[in-house]
Amino acid sequence: MQDSMDASLEQTSSASAQAQVTYRELAWSDLDEICGLFEDMWFRIEPHIGTPIAALSARRSVLRYMCESTDGEVAVLDGHIAGVVLLKVEGRPVLFKEAVTKLNFVDAQMSANSEGCRALSDLMHWHGIEVCMDKDADVQKRSQAELQLFLVSSQSRGHGVGGTLFRRMKQRLRDYGVEHFFLHTDTSCNYSFYDHQQLERIAELPASDDCVVAGDDENPFWPADDTRYIYLGAA
Repeated sequence: MQDSMDASLEQTSSASAQAQVTYRELAWSDLDEICGLFEDMWFRIEPHIGTPIAALSARRSVLRYMCESTDGEVAVLDGHIAGVVLLKVEGRPVLFKEAVTKLNFVDAQMSANSEGCRALSDLMHWHGIEVCMDKDADVQKRSQAELQLFLVSSQSRGHGVGGTLFRRMKQRLRDYGVEHFFLHTDTSCNYSFYDHQQLERIAELPASDDCVVAGDDENPFWPADDTRYIYLGAA
Protein backbone atom coordinates (compact mmCIF):
# COMPACT_ATOMS: atom_id res chain seq x y z
CA MET A 1 0.00 0.00 0.00
CA GLN A 2 2.79 2.37 0.93
CA ASP A 3 4.59 1.57 -2.32
CA SER A 4 1.46 2.49 -4.26
CA MET A 5 1.13 5.74 -2.34
CA ASP A 6 4.79 6.55 -2.95
CA ALA A 7 4.41 5.83 -6.66
CA SER A 8 1.30 7.98 -6.82
CA LEU A 9 3.06 10.86 -5.06
CA GLU A 10 6.04 10.52 -7.42
CA GLN A 11 3.77 10.64 -10.47
CA THR A 12 1.94 13.67 -9.08
CA SER A 13 5.25 15.41 -8.39
CA SER A 14 6.51 14.60 -11.88
CA ALA A 15 3.31 15.87 -13.49
CA SER A 16 3.52 19.03 -11.43
CA ALA A 17 7.13 19.61 -12.50
CA GLN A 18 6.17 19.00 -16.14
CA ALA A 19 3.28 21.47 -15.89
CA GLN A 20 5.69 24.20 -14.86
CA VAL A 21 7.36 24.18 -18.29
CA THR A 22 5.90 26.75 -20.68
CA TYR A 23 6.89 27.61 -24.24
CA ARG A 24 6.91 31.01 -25.90
CA GLU A 25 8.45 32.96 -28.76
CA LEU A 26 12.03 34.11 -28.38
CA ALA A 27 12.45 37.75 -27.31
CA TRP A 28 15.48 40.02 -27.68
CA SER A 29 15.46 40.44 -23.90
CA ASP A 30 16.31 36.70 -23.62
CA LEU A 31 19.79 37.33 -25.00
CA ASP A 32 21.67 37.64 -21.72
CA GLU A 33 20.18 34.52 -20.17
CA ILE A 34 20.79 32.45 -23.30
CA CYS A 35 24.40 33.65 -23.40
CA GLY A 36 24.80 32.51 -19.80
CA LEU A 37 23.45 29.05 -20.65
CA PHE A 38 25.72 28.86 -23.68
CA GLU A 39 28.76 29.82 -21.62
CA ASP A 40 27.92 27.23 -18.97
CA MET A 41 27.49 24.55 -21.60
CA TRP A 42 30.46 25.13 -23.91
CA PHE A 43 32.94 27.57 -22.37
CA ARG A 44 33.63 26.00 -18.99
CA ILE A 45 37.19 25.30 -20.08
CA GLU A 46 40.17 25.70 -17.78
CA PRO A 47 41.71 28.19 -17.15
CA HIS A 48 39.01 30.45 -18.61
CA ILE A 49 35.97 29.38 -16.55
CA GLY A 50 34.02 32.41 -15.43
CA THR A 51 36.36 34.92 -17.08
CA PRO A 52 35.25 37.90 -19.19
CA ILE A 53 36.73 36.27 -22.29
CA ALA A 54 34.53 33.19 -21.76
CA ALA A 55 31.46 35.41 -21.43
CA LEU A 56 32.38 37.38 -24.56
CA SER A 57 33.04 34.20 -26.53
CA ALA A 58 29.64 32.80 -25.57
CA ARG A 59 27.95 36.09 -26.40
CA ARG A 60 29.69 36.24 -29.75
CA SER A 61 28.57 32.70 -30.56
CA VAL A 62 24.92 33.34 -29.70
CA LEU A 63 24.84 36.68 -31.54
CA ARG A 64 26.26 35.06 -34.67
CA TYR A 65 23.27 32.71 -34.70
CA MET A 66 20.84 35.51 -33.94
CA CYS A 67 22.12 37.56 -36.87
CA GLU A 68 20.60 34.96 -39.19
CA SER A 69 17.79 33.47 -37.10
CA THR A 70 14.30 33.81 -38.53
CA ASP A 71 12.47 31.96 -35.75
CA GLY A 72 13.10 31.12 -32.14
CA GLU A 73 11.35 29.57 -29.17
CA VAL A 74 12.27 29.19 -25.52
CA ALA A 75 11.13 26.80 -22.82
CA VAL A 76 10.64 28.40 -19.41
CA LEU A 77 10.80 26.47 -16.14
CA ASP A 78 10.29 28.18 -12.77
CA GLY A 79 10.81 31.59 -14.36
CA HIS A 80 14.10 30.74 -16.06
CA ILE A 81 14.95 29.71 -19.61
CA ALA A 82 15.29 25.94 -19.67
CA GLY A 83 15.88 25.50 -23.39
CA VAL A 84 16.07 27.39 -26.65
CA VAL A 85 15.68 26.71 -30.36
CA LEU A 86 16.96 29.08 -33.06
CA LEU A 87 15.99 28.44 -36.67
CA LYS A 88 17.07 29.86 -39.99
CA VAL A 89 14.28 29.22 -42.50
CA GLU A 90 14.79 29.97 -46.17
CA GLY A 91 12.80 32.96 -47.37
CA ARG A 92 11.80 34.29 -43.93
CA PRO A 93 13.04 37.62 -42.49
CA VAL A 94 15.54 37.66 -39.66
CA LEU A 95 14.12 38.26 -36.20
CA PHE A 96 16.61 40.74 -34.80
CA LYS A 97 18.36 43.16 -37.16
CA GLU A 98 20.08 44.76 -34.15
CA ALA A 99 22.07 41.55 -33.62
CA VAL A 100 24.56 42.59 -36.32
CA THR A 101 25.45 45.81 -34.48
CA LYS A 102 25.80 43.94 -31.19
CA LEU A 103 28.00 41.30 -32.84
CA ASN A 104 30.31 43.97 -34.27
CA PHE A 105 30.57 45.55 -30.82
CA VAL A 106 31.56 42.22 -29.24
CA ASP A 107 34.13 41.63 -31.98
CA ALA A 108 35.63 45.05 -31.26
CA GLN A 109 35.82 44.23 -27.55
CA MET A 110 37.54 40.92 -28.22
CA SER A 111 39.96 42.52 -30.67
CA ALA A 112 41.16 45.03 -28.07
CA ASN A 113 43.88 42.71 -26.71
CA SER A 114 45.92 39.71 -27.78
CA GLU A 115 43.97 37.22 -25.63
CA GLY A 116 40.67 38.32 -27.12
CA CYS A 117 42.10 38.24 -30.63
CA ARG A 118 43.16 34.63 -30.18
CA ALA A 119 39.76 33.65 -28.79
CA LEU A 120 37.99 35.42 -31.66
CA SER A 121 40.26 33.76 -34.19
CA ASP A 122 39.29 30.35 -32.84
CA LEU A 123 35.58 31.16 -33.00
CA MET A 124 35.93 32.30 -36.59
CA HIS A 125 37.98 29.20 -37.35
CA TRP A 126 35.16 26.98 -36.07
CA HIS A 127 32.62 28.89 -38.14
CA GLY A 128 34.84 28.52 -41.21
CA ILE A 129 34.84 24.77 -40.70
CA GLU A 130 31.04 24.72 -40.66
CA VAL A 131 30.85 26.77 -43.86
CA CYS A 132 33.23 24.41 -45.65
CA MET A 133 31.37 21.34 -44.41
CA ASP A 134 28.09 22.84 -45.63
CA LYS A 135 29.54 23.29 -49.11
CA ASP A 136 31.01 19.80 -49.23
CA ALA A 137 27.74 18.21 -48.09
CA ASP A 138 25.69 20.46 -50.41
CA VAL A 139 23.21 21.06 -47.59
CA GLN A 140 21.71 24.17 -49.17
CA LYS A 141 20.25 22.08 -51.99
CA ARG A 142 19.10 19.31 -49.68
CA SER A 143 17.23 21.39 -47.11
CA GLN A 144 15.23 24.57 -46.62
CA ALA A 145 16.10 25.33 -43.00
CA GLU A 146 18.89 25.09 -40.43
CA LEU A 147 18.49 24.33 -36.75
CA GLN A 148 21.15 26.80 -35.66
CA LEU A 149 20.98 26.36 -31.91
CA PHE A 150 19.31 23.67 -29.82
CA LEU A 151 20.21 24.11 -26.17
CA VAL A 152 18.73 22.62 -22.99
CA SER A 153 20.08 23.70 -19.62
CA SER A 154 21.60 20.98 -17.46
CA GLN A 155 19.39 22.01 -14.53
CA SER A 156 16.17 21.35 -16.45
CA ARG A 157 16.88 17.90 -17.81
CA GLY A 158 14.34 15.28 -16.90
CA HIS A 159 11.39 17.59 -17.56
CA GLY A 160 10.95 16.62 -21.20
CA VAL A 161 12.16 20.01 -22.40
CA GLY A 162 14.45 18.76 -25.16
CA GLY A 163 11.99 16.35 -26.72
CA THR A 164 9.13 18.83 -26.60
CA LEU A 165 11.18 21.68 -28.08
CA PHE A 166 12.33 19.40 -30.87
CA ARG A 167 8.81 18.25 -31.71
CA ARG A 168 7.51 21.82 -31.65
CA MET A 169 10.40 22.90 -33.89
CA LYS A 170 9.53 20.25 -36.47
CA GLN A 171 5.86 21.23 -36.41
CA ARG A 172 6.82 24.86 -36.99
CA LEU A 173 8.89 23.83 -40.00
CA ARG A 174 6.01 21.79 -41.41
CA ASP A 175 3.73 24.80 -41.00
CA TYR A 176 6.18 26.77 -43.16
CA GLY A 177 6.20 24.06 -45.80
CA VAL A 178 9.77 22.97 -45.00
CA GLU A 179 10.50 19.37 -45.93
CA HIS A 180 14.09 18.97 -44.69
CA PHE A 181 16.39 20.76 -42.26
CA PHE A 182 19.99 20.33 -41.16
CA LEU A 183 22.13 21.04 -38.13
CA HIS A 184 25.72 21.05 -36.96
CA THR A 185 26.84 19.23 -33.84
CA ASP A 186 29.93 17.53 -32.45
CA THR A 187 31.06 14.97 -29.92
CA SER A 188 31.01 17.53 -27.09
CA CYS A 189 27.20 17.51 -27.41
CA ASN A 190 24.56 14.83 -26.91
CA TYR A 191 24.68 14.02 -30.62
CA SER A 192 23.11 10.59 -30.05
CA PHE A 193 19.83 12.48 -29.49
CA TYR A 194 19.72 13.13 -33.24
CA ASP A 195 20.35 9.46 -33.96
CA HIS A 196 17.36 8.61 -31.75
CA GLN A 197 15.32 11.19 -33.64
CA GLN A 198 16.20 9.28 -36.83
CA LEU A 199 18.14 12.10 -38.46
CA GLU A 200 20.71 11.13 -41.07
CA ARG A 201 24.37 11.90 -40.45
CA ILE A 202 25.53 13.23 -43.82
CA ALA A 203 28.97 14.63 -42.96
CA GLU A 204 31.73 13.92 -40.45
CA LEU A 205 35.00 15.72 -39.79
CA PRO A 206 37.49 14.48 -37.17
CA ALA A 207 39.28 17.22 -35.23
CA SER A 208 42.57 16.03 -36.66
CA ASP A 209 41.36 17.05 -40.12
CA ASP A 210 39.94 20.49 -39.40
CA CYS A 211 43.21 22.28 -40.23
CA VAL A 212 42.80 21.03 -43.80
CA VAL A 213 39.43 22.75 -43.98
CA ALA A 214 39.94 26.11 -42.32
CA GLY A 215 43.59 26.75 -41.67
CA ASP A 216 45.94 25.68 -38.91
CA ASP A 217 46.48 27.12 -35.42
CA GLU A 218 49.20 25.33 -33.44
CA ASN A 219 48.29 27.11 -30.21
CA PRO A 220 44.48 27.51 -30.07
CA PHE A 221 42.92 29.62 -27.34
CA TRP A 222 39.87 27.36 -27.20
CA PRO A 223 41.30 23.88 -27.75
CA ALA A 224 38.83 21.49 -29.38
CA ASP A 225 39.29 17.78 -30.03
CA ASP A 226 35.73 17.08 -31.13
CA THR A 227 34.58 15.28 -34.24
CA ARG A 228 32.08 17.45 -36.10
CA TYR A 229 28.89 16.23 -37.74
CA ILE A 230 26.12 17.48 -39.99
CA TYR A 231 22.72 15.85 -39.60
CA LEU A 232 19.85 16.04 -42.08
CA GLY A 233 16.28 15.53 -40.91
CA ALA A 234 12.77 15.44 -42.32
CA ALA A 235 10.34 17.91 -40.85
